Amino acid sequence: MKIQVAGKLNNIFKRGDFTNKDTGETKQGKYQLEFISQKELIKGSGFETVVEKISIPDELYSKYQDKIGKDIVLEVGAIANKNRVIFYGI
Repeated sequence: MKIQVAGKLNNIFKRGDFTNKDTGETKQGKYQLEFISQKELIKGSGFETVVEKISIPDELYSKYQDKIGKDIVLEVGAIANKNRVIFYGI
């Protein structure tokens, strides 16, 4: 199955490095794409602005760095975490 997220790319940034408290291992921060979209509220009572951040592998950074402000489609994987779905670029 293929999952895609489509939307306007608002920004790209790199998160800070992460240190595992148990092992002391430090992992390099990942790039994240920031999407902004409008979600219609129930019964047409207006719109809500939604900001979604999706991490991507370092090798995809160059593919999207010149796409800020443009509509893009990103192929993603998904993880269910409690009552939320988290997307990550693949």
